[in-house]
Amino acid sequence: MKNIAVAGIILFLVVGNLSCKKMLDIPSHRALTEENMWQNKNDALAGLSACYALMRAAMANENAHWVYGDMRGGDFQSTKRGDLQAVVESNLNASFTTMNEWRDWRRFYAAIAQCNLTIARLPLVTERDYRYSPNDMRLDRAQAMYIRSFLYYYIVRIWGDVPLVTLPTDGDAKAIPREKWQKVLDFAATDAQNCIEGLPWKYNGQSPEQQGQYRGQGEDHHRSIAATKGMAYTLLAHIYHWKEDYAKALEYADIVINNQSQTSYTFATLDELTRLGGGFRGRTYDNIFQVDLNFDHAEISTTGQLEDWTLREPFIPKRESEIYVPKDSVLKIYGEAHEQRPDYFFTKMEEAYPVFYKMKQIDNTVQNPVLKLYSSCIIVFRYEELYLLRAEAKARLGMANAADDLNQVRSRRALKNLNVAITGQGLLDAILLERRRELIGEGWYWYDLVHFKKIPQYTRLTAADVSNGAAYWPLSQAALSNNKSLVQNSFWK
Repeated sequence: MKNIAVAGIILFLVVGNLSCKKMLDIPSHRALTEENMWQNKNDALAGLSACYALMRAAMANENAHWVYGDMRGGDFQSTKRGDLQAVVESNLNASFTTMNEWRDWRRFYAAIAQCNLTIARLPLVTERDYRYSPNDMRLDRAQAMYIRSFLYYYIVRIWGDVPLVTLPTDGDAKAIPREKWQKVLDFAATDAQNCIEGLPWKYNGQSPEQQGQYRGQGEDHHRSIAATKGMAYTLLAHIYHWKEDYAKALEYADIVINNQSQTSYTFATLDELTRLGGGFRGRTYDNIFQVDLNFDHAEISTTGQLEDWTLREPFIPKRESEIYVPKDSVLKIYGEAHEQRPDYFFTKMEEAYPVFYKMKQIDNTVQNPVLKLYSSCIIVFRYEELYLLRAEAKARLGMANAADDLNQVRSRRALKNLNVAITGQGLLDAILLERRRELIGEGWYWYDLVHFKKIPQYTRLTAADVSNGAAYWPLSQAALSNNKSLVQNSFWK
């Protein structure tokens, strides 16, 4: 796995054909020419591995996944760090080095560029190396399409309108304007639909899409990480959910849930989710899609795992955590009778700064008195979240059984079932609250506030601010300087 990851990064650096040099501000220097690459099965392996690796790098950079998804919602507070406090206050033009990183979309476009290149070049490998079968090519190409689709879905929620780059380029400067986010998501949906035919339900060698062992490893190795039909259908449900096309979102969520015999997706108990080696270690049937950051697969990183911000002594050698959830907020969020999650998600509640203890995948493989390593993944989609998405889709469509999906999650957390007759705004509020409780710290809350149109109710931003684009992140100055076709989001001008 280490060799695969390194090979992928090398391929990206030396042959990467990065899209939109001027927009991304990344020079194109090639140690090897294009015609000398994409010659054999190992090149194909490295190319796809680079897609996964660059996606991971973009999401993990300075804990970006949680900064975008959680910090602006207000549940988490900063102890002392000014940059994190600026995010909490939606002061996104603040002058911090980390803020410059978060405003910058170049890492995401680097990953998209690698996907574009891989999608275009993989068919060449089947012509040049008989060991790389058309079946292998279709499977690998479908994975690259899934990653590209996911990346566009991901960045639309952060920046709104974004450039739509779909083809590999030769690295020449090219000014590409922003496309309306709806058009970008239409492209992402098409990508996700097109990749389904080439993906298996599982990497167990028992489907026509994936035969034998995939890359010398069995199903346990690829579970929740390598793209599958279940991941693609789940992504489609989320794309249409963000577009507020709830009939389509429900259609694709139903496909995933109704094919549980194919996917084996299941609900996680609180112990399974939070224990060492559990859900946040990953590769379980509880997780539909995760981004791995495992030490034992050479994916170690100094950033990208929330434990580094939330834990402190006695769990890691740090006097004070960077972020925490105030005790009053915990009591308010989890105020319902018989609620069990605070006991699993928090500790040190008697102290001024409680410890967010939901993720605690501390890796003791390397003994270091100063540095602690983590083996946690980024959980992107999991089964409980999909049920809550389906509950909302049904509620928006006025379906009588919408509360059933919500109660599926509530009952597994020892909460009393809500009256199935509950409808309208009351049901939607209950779904939002359950998402807030269940998914806290998993990078969903800010997007939920945007989608449910609750930002003015839960933050200091007004409805006028939101209408003027405050929900989105500003573009980096580097992007604006290097691509004159770009226009800053209105609120941040």
